[in-house]
Amino acid sequence: MTLSELADSAESRHRIRRLLSMVRLITGQAAHGADTQDSELHLAGRVGAVGRAAAASMAGGTDLELLVLDELLAQGVQRAPIVLTGPEVRLNAKSAELMRLVLHELVTNAIKFGALSQSQPQLRVIWWMNGPASSRLHFEWAEDGVRAAAEAGRHAGFGSHVLKRLIASELHGSGDMQFLANGVLCIIEIPSGEALIQDE
Repeated sequence: MTLSELADSAESRHRIRRLLSMVRLITGQAAHGADTQDSELHLAGRVGAVGRAAAASMAGGTDLELLVLDELLAQGVQRAPIVLTGPEVRLNAKSAELMRLVLHELVTNAIKFGALSQSQPQLRVIWWMNGPASSRLHFEWAEDGVRAAAEAGRHAGFGSHVLKRLIASELHGSGDMQFLANGVLCIIEIPSGEALIQDE
């Protein structure tokens, strides 16, 4: 076996271990759900989100814009009313899987309680490179025009856990989810060296 084949094999084993760890985290969280049917639906959705991210990342990086669009379309949301803008960014496998989980939670909750539950959704998803020498990826999900009554059903959960713990521990970044009167504001910052496919 060549050195290249050994490296590929080691990377494959590492990716499998990471995916299994992610599935254990998801299933462990689902076991604490109060509503069995709701927990089963969330479990299927989260595992599916990680699977889609893993499959996409095997092609040599995942485009961030396509990742957002794919999760929206996977849950039946059309792009038309959504502001979606940012530079071309290719995520590595680990950051794509975590971002996919975050996006799954954001889209799911927005459909149930937030901007995507409104007849005229107001949602802005933007990202840019920030800091010296574009050293950090800054990502924002901002909802607007959400009725306070709809917002009352929202609370910190699995998405907040991924943001505040896994983004920090796995990608050395930061994440914050604010439940404002007019909708959710989610802000993520990740060092580019931890999140992006680096050019040779």
